[in-house]
Amino acid sequence: MFIGAIGSANAQVVIEEADFPVIGESITFGKDNNIDAALNFSLGPIGGGQTYDFSMLVTDELSTVGFYDPADPAILGGSDFPTANLAVDQLAGIYAFTEVGNGTVDIIGLGGDFAGQLGSPFPIIVSLIAQDPWTLFEFPASVASPILEDTAHFEGKFFSTGLVPSPINALWNPDSVHVKRVIYYSAEVDGDGTLTDPLGGTHNVIRMNVVETSIDTIWGWTAANGWERPPSTAENFLGLPSNETVYRKRYIGKEVGYYVADITTDMAGTTAESGSFVSDQSECCTGIEEVVAAGQTVLYPNPTSNSVRVRTGGDIYQLNIMDMSGKLLQSNRLTVDGQTVELNGLANGLYVYQMLDESGKMAHSGRLSVIK
Repeated sequence: MFIGAIGSANAQVVIEEADFPVIGESITFGKDNNIDAALNFSLGPIGGGQTYDFSMLVTDELSTVGFYDPADPAILGGSDFPTANLAVDQLAGIYAFTEVGNGTVDIIGLGGDFAGQLGSPFPIIVSLIAQDPWTLFEFPASVASPILEDTAHFEGKFFSTGLVPSPINALWNPDSVHVKRVIYYSAEVDGDGTLTDPLGGTHNVIRMNVVETSIDTIWGWTAANGWERPPSTAENFLGLPSNETVYRKRYIGKEVGYYVADITTDMAGTTAESGSFVSDQSECCTGIEEVVAAGQTVLYPNPTSNSVRVRTGGDIYQLNIMDMSGKLLQSNRLTVDGQTVELNGLANGLYVYQMLDESGKMAHSGRLSVIK
């Protein structure tokens, strides 16, 4: 997207509906997974005419948010949302189906392959239809706008025979699964000004102070018992039900009509913890970061039976494999890109792996499925 010329820092920034991205556009984001306190990074004060300097943020990994036609057959789940006029890909194949118009951006459903979210090695194509849509933006948006508060409710069901991964299926193996997500959302525009990103680009922005609580629950159905929650052991394994509140500062760019920076903070909203921001390949990456940024699979094959190969980008890492409770089961030193790691001691099941750099900092993590 074209970043236009920046006007007076004192002019009020107003985001209009016409500024929001349209089909065919995309934005590349970098992510700083742990904003270093030594950077003296500032979120900026409240009020108009501010200057936000984000140029020092570090791009640990890259991702792309794309805006697609929901009627395109390649967009999984699009046919379930005939009134959507935009599909936003933010979670690598899970789309937010959106209605943009009449002064709002409303998410009316989520659809796509949820296998990664649910820890399954098999595709799980699901549509979560909004019983109560999520209003993400109201236009025009400026410092003068009222606080946006909304409650959203998404639900979906799918046949789950053969899809529940091991070892969960030994504890809980329903014929169908019912997933529900409730979101409580509050967004207040508390500042505006100009923002400089790590590429040196400048943006006219408004800043939204966001509090977002997500509550996720899951049920299973069997002929014997009907609908019921999973046993507690399976719930603990899945991490459900869950109740998570995230505090953010979101900086919406006039020129792109979307976030140019999204910073996760502490509860007080004063300390930055991690963040996403406009970036590109020139800011990223080394080692495993370069592998992830290129869209390559780090650990493969996955699922596997006896061994895996690990892409490292040429750097040295420690590979730790743990069970879902966090117990360390295996540790290997990786010194060669594409190194083979034998897994003969692992039984069928789902595991967590972590790759630590030479300083002991976690550089990458994921899940590994073993099927013998």
